[in-house]
Amino acid sequence: MSEGICCVCGHKLSNHIDEGNGWRCHSLGHDAFQCECYLRKDRDTFSDDKGLDYYDLKKRIKESLKELKKRLNE
Repeated sequence: MSEGICCVCGHKLSNHIDEGNGWRCHSLGHDAFQCECYLRKDRDTFSDDKGLDYYDLKKRIKESLKELKKRLNE
């Protein structure tokens, strides 16, 4: 399981548990309530990264920078 950081909620990706159609975060927020982050599995079809790694913060930053560079060069 990935040890990356979730680009949606900021918790560890390893704290996201498979619930069929996606992964639900099982971390507590700063307010001591359960995080409500739910990462859908069908989003990974838009990228070469498959599974939970699609939501890794570092990978999402790299992809965003690539897209920005591409747009600037058009």
